[in-house]
Amino acid sequence: MGEVLSWRRRLWPKHLEMMVPIVFVGTVILVAAVYLMLDFQRMRSGVVQRYHTQALNLAQWTDRNLDRLSGLVRDVAGRSNDLCSPEGERGLRQQLGTAPLLNVEFQGRQDDACTLRPAVSLDDLCAGIADRDPVQIPLDLGDGRRVLLDLNGACLLEAVVPPGAEEGVRHRLMPVQLGRAVPVPGENTGDGADAGVWSMFTTPVQLTAASHKWPVVVVISVPESSLVHQWLATVPVQLSLISGLGLALWFGPMSLVRRRLSVEGQVRNALRRGDFFLAYLPLVDVASRNWVGAEALLRWRHARHGVLMPNAFIPWIETSPLIHDTTRWVLLQAARDLSHMSQKVPDFSLAVNVPPVQFSDTRLVQMADEAFGTRPLALCQVVFELTERQALDYDAPALGEVLRDLRRRGAQIAVDDFGVGFSNLALLGMIEVDFVKIDRSFLREEAWTEPHMLEAMVPLLRDLGVLIIAEGIETERQLERIRSCGIRFAQGFLFSRPIELEALLDGLPALPAPAHPA
Repeated sequence: MGEVLSWRRRLWPKHLEMMVPIVFVGTVILVAAVYLMLDFQRMRSGVVQRYHTQALNLAQWTDRNLDRLSGLVRDVAGRSNDLCSPEGERGLRQQLGTAPLLNVEFQGRQDDACTLRPAVSLDDLCAGIADRDPVQIPLDLGDGRRVLLDLNGACLLEAVVPPGAEEGVRHRLMPVQLGRAVPVPGENTGDGADAGVWSMFTTPVQLTAASHKWPVVVVISVPESSLVHQWLATVPVQLSLISGLGLALWFGPMSLVRRRLSVEGQVRNALRRGDFFLAYLPLVDVASRNWVGAEALLRWRHARHGVLMPNAFIPWIETSPLIHDTTRWVLLQAARDLSHMSQKVPDFSLAVNVPPVQFSDTRLVQMADEAFGTRPLALCQVVFELTERQALDYDAPALGEVLRDLRRRGAQIAVDDFGVGFSNLALLGMIEVDFVKIDRSFLREEAWTEPHMLEAMVPLLRDLGVLIIAEGIETERQLERIRSCGIRFAQGFLFSRPIELEALLDGLPALPAPAHPA
């Protein structure tokens, strides 16, 4: 059992079993992190573009309003040559009305100048606006007359962007000096569109749009915290989608990967690719040493571990759903090979190992019919060996029915590894058996000092009407011992190791062997 587990760990190592979910989770986390970073950049670019468009629209709106103020001042100046006169001041106050002016400075032809205060206090007009950025708009009225309008830029934009409309976002109207906007203290003066990855998390984003007519520029400052808060609001939904996608991948495509890497998946692939093959252990007539039959042994030509012996994978297959697919493949291949063997030795027998659980499954009969055909006595050269690795209810009606169906087709039944495991004399009283294969443990030389179990067992089995096959014959001394006991048939490395079909055919005589175990 320990050897089986050892080979199972080789085929599906513990570290690989643990690494698959670890690598998958790590990959999902990495992909999620990259996706969220890209999503933040996408969202940030979208917000920057939106505010940039808003800045351009505000610049156009500012141009129209400054054009209107300029037109009003020029209209008053057209009616009054001296804007410093009571008539001129009254006209300006009436025309400018509620414009967010700090004051209006007028300079006449003879260097006469005056400063006009607006009729409405700026504190009343701009209540609740913290920014008091002065913007000076020069107007040339002609004839040497000039007017300088001192505006509150933030108050001017209030009509379009009410204060507090968007938390943390500042809309300001700034003057331009020598073709550049006046820097906003403590803020980045770039437009934010090409900010670096690290700077985008440490500095606010500023979007600017300069007026085409007036020496002003619209500045929108968007703090990074505002962008992050907007993005974080979408993160739970994003994480839910990523988690759902991860679960779908784990139970979908990744389950296929896990199955392919597992022992079951490797066996399925081996069946599909033809990595399994049959080796044959000849059955020898003890008297003549002629090959009168063979036992089909499953081998796995593994891509990484080379040729695997049955104890590396058969015990696992026998307890898995793949046992039926594997047995079907073995029967189909054995039937093809038996046709070649029969061409040299017509009555050559072929033994196939079958797990106990399959003797209670009617699919075994169906698979035998599929492999060897349904003609009468189609299985007359086939021996089904019962491998007793598991306890089985031999009184079960299903088992009796399967055995009867196989016998009606000419098949013979053998008990493998008799004397160990669950194979005992009680079994021979429950089912009809043709052959008993005595386990090799009774032939080990170190066991000869014990009571002669083999010598005691042979007469009893012969009285029960079964033929005896000795397994594991490796020395001439062992061969002499079974010959002295009257055992007629044997298998073991003394005669031949398991060989493939071509070598078996080369070793068969041209004529049928003089003795046959049937």
